[in-house]
Amino acid sequence: MLMSHSDDPSDDDSEEMKEFADEFDRRRQALYERVCDFMDEEDIDEAYVAQLLLDSALSMRMTAYGMGVENPSAAGLKIDLDRLARDIGEMLRAAKKRADEYIRLVKEERARAEAEGDAGPDEQVPE
Repeated sequence: MLMSHSDDPSDDDSEEMKEFADEFDRRRQALYERVCDFMDEEDIDEAYVAQLLLDSALSMRMTAYGMGVENPSAAGLKIDLDRLARDIGEMLRAAKKRADEYIRLVKEERARAEAEGDAGPDEQVPE
């Protein structure tokens, strides 16, 4: 007896992953918009905000470990921070692979903004 396409467990996994990815993208965009609003309110630039966000991410990860395990330890925290470092390294490597495409998009966006008389370099750039 053949299984129908919808009964295939791998299809369930694919659908769950798509839903997770969609939700992740939605939340990332919402956070990005809030951060942009914060930048405007505080009149600070992207490089400074990136440092603030990195510091916040590290603090949040440490808090998540401390509050999320039954018996937190310095050794366990160090292992978790090593995992974070690997995750960040993977993200950086992926960003480097997309650097040419990203810069092409930024240049297109800047040219469009300049042609329309927008502010220029302080405007939002594509993700």
